[in-house]
Amino acid sequence: MDAGQQAQDMALFVEKALGNSLSRAALRFCTKRCKCGRRVEIALEEYAGLKPKMCVGCKISSKIINFTISSLAKRGKVKDTDLMLCIKEPYWRKGLATVMEGIAHFGITKPFTGSSPFLIVWNITKACNLACKHCYEDAHIRAPDELTTEEALAAVDKLADAGIAYIAVSGGEPLMRPDFFQIAEHMKKKNIALSIATNGTLITKENAKKLKDVNCLYAQVSLDGSNAKTHNEFRGRESFERTIEGIKNLVENGISVGVSCTVTKHNYHEVEEAIDLSEKIGASIFMHYNFIPTGRGKEITKLDISPQQREKLLLMLAKQSGKRKVALLSTAPQYARVCSGFAVGSLTHFDIFGKDPEMAKVSSFLADFVGGCGTGRLYLAMEPNGDIKPCVFIPVKIGNIKESDFREMWLENRSLREIRDRKKFIGHCAICEFRASCGGCRARSYGYYGDLVHADPGCMLNVKDWEKITGKKSRKAGKKGKGKKVVKKRK
Repeated sequence: MDAGQQAQDMALFVEKALGNSLSRAALRFCTKRCKCGRRVEIALEEYAGLKPKMCVGCKISSKIINFTISSLAKRGKVKDTDLMLCIKEPYWRKGLATVMEGIAHFGITKPFTGSSPFLIVWNITKACNLACKHCYEDAHIRAPDELTTEEALAAVDKLADAGIAYIAVSGGEPLMRPDFFQIAEHMKKKNIALSIATNGTLITKENAKKLKDVNCLYAQVSLDGSNAKTHNEFRGRESFERTIEGIKNLVENGISVGVSCTVTKHNYHEVEEAIDLSEKIGASIFMHYNFIPTGRGKEITKLDISPQQREKLLLMLAKQSGKRKVALLSTAPQYARVCSGFAVGSLTHFDIFGKDPEMAKVSSFLADFVGGCGTGRLYLAMEPNGDIKPCVFIPVKIGNIKESDFREMWLENRSLREIRDRKKFIGHCAICEFRASCGGCRARSYGYYGDLVHADPGCMLNVKDWEKITGKKSRKAGKKGKGKKVVKKRK
């Protein structure tokens, strides 16, 4: 049995075993909170052999959950010992608990929504030492209402209680905040996995070592060109050399590095060269970022690439995925559709399967669960003042970490509910055959239409929307007389 068929059989078994009303009722009992804490996470601790303290309710929950996990592992031909090693990792354990609680609350949905976000992207400060033309945060100097150190530490506590597995700290430039490492150390204490999104210019050898000491698992470094001229024109004089040096310092300290490249007409022609450079300097991931018309980006919308150019770019990434030294990912949700036509590929920037040629065979089937755009399902964003948004690129406040009941906000907020109900989207995205696996970029929808549920105008299937926005007739991507060339799933 190949990996794709095995994954499909496994998913069908999960749907049958956990998707029925009786199983969900049992899971709801197991996912209650008690004086011991988060029951499902405590059960996973016991499964991993960590011997947590448990009340009677926790012991009953543990037996149910551990039996379920063992059955799933056996069905999936996964060794208990291998699974135990994964579950011993706190962020892995928190993530699995979120999946099980999500099934208890929402059922097994396509795309899937957890009981809480897996990831919070925290723009920790508006201070930045660069002035990038496309900055979504319009960052420059520190804002007067940013969370104090005490408030930031309390925010970490609240996110830990909500079951957040992973925090990606961004900005501005995170290292411009004087108490950054104090906050990062508190995340480590709370068993929350940490990554950093940085321009790289402040990653000295000393700071790289300090990031390693606070258990930073991953660093995403912005590199918007394959050479100094292209990069510096977008980000500032002499930033290219310091960014390259910062990446090298991270790699030397054993921190996984992802190069993030926001692709516009300005650098579209040299993406492959940027991938070459990423390989040369030791990065493990190359991430194509969609341009979003928000923040300072609203001033340069004319540099956005067309749907045809995006399709060509995603196709190139998919074709080279698995053949490069770096994993090739994209924030464009359409990447799931494009990659489903290849034996080796990846689903989205939330996906890890593209790193494994064998596991990549399952991407077409699992794409419907991962669901492309993760806004409001897999992650949320938090501003320097504690305001919470669906996405870093969407300036819509849905709460504040100091004031809001986090769980209630996640489950009941109207904007999040709208984002999750793709059948009610406006335009082609509502009826698209790739609705579950893609969903369109909600940030691009909001950036161009001021609407969270409009069709994504950056997709080849929405070319007419793009033509209305730009006032230009798009060129056909295929040969003359054959219409638009759109990559679709292989049957």
